[in-house]
Amino acid sequence: MAEQRRVVVVANRLPVAQDPDTGEWQTSPGGLVRALAPILQERDGAWVGWAGSPDLEISPFTHDGIEQVPVTLTQQQVHEFYEGFCNGTLWPLYHDQLVTPQYHRHWWRPYVEVNRIYADATLRTLSEDEVAWVQDYQLQLVPAMLREKVPGLTIGFYLHIPFPPLELFARLPWRQQIVEGLLGADVLAFQTRQS
Repeated sequence: MAEQRRVVVVANRLPVAQDPDTGEWQTSPGGLVRALAPILQERDGAWVGWAGSPDLEISPFTHDGIEQVPVTLTQQQVHEFYEGFCNGTLWPLYHDQLVTPQYHRHWWRPYVEVNRIYADATLRTLSEDEVAWVQDYQLQLVPAMLREKVPGLTIGFYLHIPFPPLELFARLPWRQQIVEGLLGADVLAFQTRQS
C-alpha cells in the first residue's frame, strides 16, 4: 500500500467559524468541508484560509482533528481582493452573468498580494513531501507561487465554478497571469463544463 502523504488544503475560508455568543469554533456547513474533512482528519492534514473577520490575527489551532492555519486580511484587502476582483471581475466573467465584469488595476494588485499571503502561509505549513490542494477562483495564482518556492511540491488545483469559454476569458486583461498561476499545479480539476 502506498504511503499516505499529509494534505494541506488552501481555500479562501477556513472550514470553521466562531460562534458569536460563545466564541467557540464550530465546523462550517457546506459540501467542501464535508468532502475534505475526512481526508484531512485521516492524514493529519491542515487547512489554510481566512477566518472571516478583517484584521483578525489568530495563531494556528486544531479543531476536529484538522490543523487550522488562519491568514489575516485587512478590511481594504477584503474589499479590493474579495469584493472587488473576485466578485466584481472573476465571478461575473466566469459565469457569463448579466452583470458586466469590472476590470480595475487597483483590484488586480490586491488579488496578487492576497494570493501571496495564502502561498506564504501554506509554505510555512507544509514540507516538500506533502500535498498542497488549492481551491477555487480566489486563489488561482497560488499554485505558481508555491511551485516557484518549492519546485518538487505536489500541487493540485480545483476550480469550483465553470471555467469560461475562450471568447469570455480573452476579455480578462490578466488572463496570462491567471493561466501561468494555474499551470503551477501538477493537476488541474474543473467542476463542470459551461454549456
